[in-house]
Amino acid sequence: MPIVFSPFALFLSAMLMGLAQHPLGMGWFAWFSLIPFIFVLNRITEIKHYILAGFIWGFIYYLTVIFWLANNIGTTPLIGIISMICAVLYCTLNLIFICFLIKILKYFFREKWYWCFPFLWVSVEYIRNMDLLTGGPWTSLANTQLDFLTLIQNAEIMGIYGISFWIVLVNILIYNYLLYPYKENIMKLIIIFMLPWLTGKLLQERLVIDDSNSLEIAIVQPNIHLSQKWGKNIIRKNIQLLLDQSKIAIDDNVDLIIWPETATSGYILQGNDDYLNLILKSLRNSKLISGIPYFSDDGLNRKYFNSAVLIDSDGIKNIYHKIKLVPMGEYVPLSEYFPKLNQLNLGQGNFTRGSEHTIMDVNNVQCATMICFESTLPSLNRDFVNAGAEVLLYVVNDGWYETPPQPQQHSKQVIFRAIENRRPVLRCANTGVSMVVDPIGNKLDEL
Repeated sequence: MPIVFSPFALFLSAMLMGLAQHPLGMGWFAWFSLIPFIFVLNRITEIKHYILAGFIWGFIYYLTVIFWLANNIGTTPLIGIISMICAVLYCTLNLIFICFLIKILKYFFREKWYWCFPFLWVSVEYIRNMDLLTGGPWTSLANTQLDFLTLIQNAEIMGIYGISFWIVLVNILIYNYLLYPYKENIMKLIIIFMLPWLTGKLLQERLVIDDSNSLEIAIVQPNIHLSQKWGKNIIRKNIQLLLDQSKIAIDDNVDLIIWPETATSGYILQGNDDYLNLILKSLRNSKLISGIPYFSDDGLNRKYFNSAVLIDSDGIKNIYHKIKLVPMGEYVPLSEYFPKLNQLNLGQGNFTRGSEHTIMDVNNVQCATMICFESTLPSLNRDFVNAGAEVLLYVVNDGWYETPPQPQQHSKQVIFRAIENRRPVLRCANTGVSMVVDPIGNKLDEL
């Protein structure tokens, strides 16, 4: 292999970018970690080296970011490891594709190809995020910058893709300066680096938050272990635990109490009237939004949904069925076309997708209630806002992963949703991180 191809440089570059994704305060690694990768791409010429470069960088990056997939307690360790490796390999195809396109670009722009790199990267990232098999935007470069609140205010205008573009462009400008260490190049770097901090400050200061219509809310995080959550004859015990933890809020007549994803564990709307009546008689003047399992019969077929419900003392007001399901977690990809795939038992659920962007009215405040993974999807959240949502509310269960960094990676992404839509965010988790975020992205409270 020629000296111009350096697997170590690719390994170092990918590892640093991967570490920037973790809750370690290392987001600034992203500002320069692509540079060794760019040097390798500039020097290689053979197609096999482009494919190999994409494979090495992509595999190390995705392995560093989502290694925790192997720790899913909902399946066996072997299947967990296999599914993690398969996910990493599948995501790595993105980088192989990017490197292949760079080979083509260098044919047309032999010396200055790297100026196209930010456009190429973000285009592939945008297309990739439409495919939930890659985890959507979970591994977007933009997520490395969530600790820099002023910078990410620009997501209101450019979304997460503008932040990713800026990261790649800063790396390119540093690389260009290393090649051509001229005064004008360092000035370009300084200006481009500082610009989003300045515009972010302006966007932050011009925002006026309308608090004329408010809700008093209580978020309940019960920390129920999955072994307890789905145990036999335990539905009533879990509901009573949630009611006990909600008692202070109920006594204070708060407007809205929030319970997490599948909080009730049993099908309380299908024949379990005792459980539902227990909740109804306990609520008094408060409303409740809770995650629930739900099913409906369609002829001879029974459809199962991961759902959320709005309840008050008078009964059921709204039901939302999760629209974006987790591949291999909540459904088998392509199973809607090949139903026999549902017979595979890999520890996944077999849920049906919802189709309605349900808005829940809580004391004249319009709430979009989404479930778990849906908090990571910018386009879905925008659809709810376009439907009239004034508050973005997420019910979550991160209990499948008992150690960092999965709960932290997941929870921090709601900060982008708040800024993109300039809406307050309420996040209620069974285990993991619950939080309240204002439209600027400030975490007002966190558990």
